[in-house]
Amino acid sequence: MTLEADFALNELFFSKTDFKGRIESGNQVFVRVSEYSNDEILGRPHNIIRHQDMPRSVFKLFWGYLQSHRPIAAYVKNKSKTGKYYWVFAMAFPMTDGYLSIRIKPSSVFLGEVQRIYEGLVSQENAGLGIEQSEGLLLSELHKLGFASYDAFMTRALLEEMKSRDQLLLHFKKKAPLTFDRSERVEEIQEASSKCTKAARTAFDLADSLSQRFSRNNQAQNISDICREVQMVTTNLTISAAKLGEAGKTLSVVSKNLERLALEIDESSREFDEIFANFSVAASRMYFSMATSRLQIEMMNHLIDETQSPEQEAFLLQNCHLLKSLISANFADVEETAKKLIKENKSLSRSINMLSKVTAGMDVICVVGKIEMARVKEFSSALESLLADMENLTASFKKTLRSIENESQWGLVRSSELKNHLSVISQNLRHVDNSMLT
Repeated sequence: MTLEADFALNELFFSKTDFKGRIESGNQVFVRVSEYSNDEILGRPHNIIRHQDMPRSVFKLFWGYLQSHRPIAAYVKNKSKTGKYYWVFAMAFPMTDGYLSIRIKPSSVFLGEVQRIYEGLVSQENAGLGIEQSEGLLLSELHKLGFASYDAFMTRALLEEMKSRDQLLLHFKKKAPLTFDRSERVEEIQEASSKCTKAARTAFDLADSLSQRFSRNNQAQNISDICREVQMVTTNLTISAAKLGEAGKTLSVVSKNLERLALEIDESSREFDEIFANFSVAASRMYFSMATSRLQIEMMNHLIDETQSPEQEAFLLQNCHLLKSLISANFADVEETAKKLIKENKSLSRSINMLSKVTAGMDVICVVGKIEMARVKEFSSALESLLADMENLTASFKKTLRSIENESQWGLVRSSELKNHLSVISQNLRHVDNSMLT
């Protein structure tokens, strides 16, 4: 029976390679889990830890992303020097002089699905399936799980792995580091990095709530449905009022105006739908970027915790610089997306004001209708029923608007909170920069 290597859930490890995949650097966890010494592993190709249970098509996909200057996340089964196995969820990033990969221990429900898929791919590859066909089969299997692309899968997988890890480590108690006289520079980096980590966790949770809240929002469809019903009721009201002749003239005019207004709103509901879609896309992008930034920040913090001797400080500073470069590049996108979230929320508020005009028109119809019903004896039961329908639609419209307004206010508050936490991270990243320069 093959043994599993000791890789704890609270640990992170990373490695840096050149463009040909030769290992240039790795932290202590990477060295320990791989069971190779530093001398044995430096300069060697990264496939030194490749496991035979890994499909070749996954590595083709992996390197394809990196060589296209795109980050990628993937489940990878590795093998230590003595043959032990260990699963990782790897996030790899292209850099100016190579690639950097950060790995965590996978713990979400996706791992079981991936193991099943990989087993099938390896079996077929060993039976002669070409690597291109194997990659197509991989994407087909992911499609069966509900993912339109590998991008969609890796985004969801990253977020689920982060959330699962957080939940499982909820009551984990961090061991106190061994004491030695750290330099003032390392102490300053640790203080700033710890603040970054704390703010990044909160920002990640906020991005999560924004993404979930708006990804399942169907208010735009509700508005479109109500507008169509309003058009139908007002058309019937106009016809019924016309039958009353002069007595129904007032109701007919108001009804026609409301019908026209409802038509305009229905046509512009596509814009309203677009606002929700834009917000959902921005929130999802923010969530992924925030998860990536948080992983990079935590890796930096983990490196600081590993620094237990003066000799390791040079290694820390060198690799903190690499991580800081990645964080800064990714963080610019995070901050830009946060601004977009606030902008979309303001667009939502403007749309609410526009939709309020329809509600006011519907109220007028109901009031005028009741007055006319009391005044005109010829009022038919059909007309009375239509007015009752209009009252119900008015109530539904108001309820939907209140819901949208609440969503807008909630989103604006959360987006602003998120922006504040991003400012804290940005400020402390500058402190890290300054400390590394001293």
